[in-house]
Amino acid sequence: MKPAKIYDVRRGNPDYHNLLSPDKTFIFWNETELSDTAPGEIAFFVNREEKEALFTIATAVTCTAVRNKLTMLKEFDYDDGTYAGTEGDEFRQYVVKQIVNIPKGWKWQKPLRQVAVASLWSEEGDNANRLERVSDLQQLFTDGPAWEALEGYNMHVETINMPVNQTNIHMKLITPAKRKEGLKQPQNRTTGKASAIAFEHPYRKLLMALRTKPFVLLGGNSGTGKSWTARKLAYMTCSDPALRTGDSPGNFEMISVRPNWHEPDDLLGYAVTHRGILRYHCTKLLCFMIKAWKYPEVPFILCLDEMNLAQPEHYFSDFLSVLETARVHDGRTIYDPFLNADEVTRYSHGDPTFWQQLGLLENNDLRQQFLEKGISMPVNLFVIGTVNMNEITRTISTRVLDRAMVIEVKMKPLQEKLIGETEQWEYPPTYEIAAWLMAPPLDRFIAYQNHPDIGMRISRHLEKLYIILEDTKFALSDRVLHQTLVYCFLHCEQKKADLPVDWIYAFLDEVIAMKILVRITGDNDTCRLLLDRLLPEMAYFPASRQKVLRMQSVLENVGYTSYW
Repeated sequence: MKPAKIYDVRRGNPDYHNLLSPDKTFIFWNETELSDTAPGEIAFFVNREEKEALFTIATAVTCTAVRNKLTMLKEFDYDDGTYAGTEGDEFRQYVVKQIVNIPKGWKWQKPLRQVAVASLWSEEGDNANRLERVSDLQQLFTDGPAWEALEGYNMHVETINMPVNQTNIHMKLITPAKRKEGLKQPQNRTTGKASAIAFEHPYRKLLMALRTKPFVLLGGNSGTGKSWTARKLAYMTCSDPALRTGDSPGNFEMISVRPNWHEPDDLLGYAVTHRGILRYHCTKLLCFMIKAWKYPEVPFILCLDEMNLAQPEHYFSDFLSVLETARVHDGRTIYDPFLNADEVTRYSHGDPTFWQQLGLLENNDLRQQFLEKGISMPVNLFVIGTVNMNEITRTISTRVLDRAMVIEVKMKPLQEKLIGETEQWEYPPTYEIAAWLMAPPLDRFIAYQNHPDIGMRISRHLEKLYIILEDTKFALSDRVLHQTLVYCFLHCEQKKADLPVDWIYAFLDEVIAMKILVRITGDNDTCRLLLDRLLPEMAYFPASRQKVLRMQSVLENVGYTSYW
């Protein structure tokens, strides 16, 4: 076993930020503090103040620092950046292989006390303390390359002798690695090129939209493959073997919307009291959300098929409201509950079948969580709604469009259908997309600070559109700016060499259609002047320009136009 170390980043240590690269792909550290480290060896950086832990591999790259007389920091330049430490002359680079968020309530079983460094393995190591720290780290790194490495250190214990019947038996003490229950684990995130979605990926636009907002509408004519796409995505992200059973992924649920749906109860359930007996009717959606809570590291794909057969702002109103309560706490997105704690307590006490309907008879942890906090939307639930744009369906209101990312699905050319291969409904060999979808939410403010030039270019183009739309019924809200920034900055995870030259305009083109043009509908009085003013601003965005030209043509011919 190679030596491996833990570095406990103590409260307020400025070196962590000054030595970590902006994209968090590597970190430098003082050779004096992490002494005798050789290339290829492992180092874990645990920063409880920032609620972040890194799994890194030491490289052969070292840099010599010089004291800055103004800041008094030891500074050095590397790869067009300047890095600094409070002390030290030589700094070694460590490549970040995995990042996790530290959940609330986590702490060291065996604190590192005065020194910040501890060994996970050395020939003279203290195995009692070492194994406790390995266990602590396995509560943070629950899968991926870090888990595999920790499992090896957990199993490897020094040889011991035991006297049995006056004979010394030479054996090894083995402690199998176990995952501890109780703490809600955030999904691990693997850094580097493997974690990014390639520009050419056939589902890139949908995946980026789902990371931006976990509610996406797929719109178009009937038969274009909208629900097919949602099911395909579930196959691609069904990362837990326990869910890969039968002829459909266990992380997928399709619910067909009925024309007579008018209330949120049609989706989320309702209580009925008959002759003094309370019964709660649990719906497929509610049960599917509970199932998602049982597998917090697997993306769950809910497909609401033909959403506009009924009026979404009526039956889907509670869901739309809950979506807007999203906020980040301890590195994870949380939402207000659909059923609050008092309601869960009342229904579970009044209806003896309540927990059974939800499949929670043997899950005390989730029952207790729901009794204390209510039943809320799990962070791993992604909703894909399909909408057919024909004469028998309803239009989608602005309230719904504002809260969704909208993607137009077009019919494939007939020739492509005829020569294409038969679709294979199989699970992939790896699940990088699942890990990417479950990565911590992108902080648009930090992303803006890391890429101010990109942020400014995006803002300048959006500001022009805001001005054109501000005095119309299609005026834009702040959420459009926020979602546009997130959608575009997500693509910054990729290397620029893997993106088209005009990638900023390409992604702005996509999001302008998703969030702005899709809202425009009306007659000559409403849309003619607006479209005329928008057209010159579409010069850099060819797809959006074509859409505006088509909308103008339809308006000219029939006196009414829309995105579809």
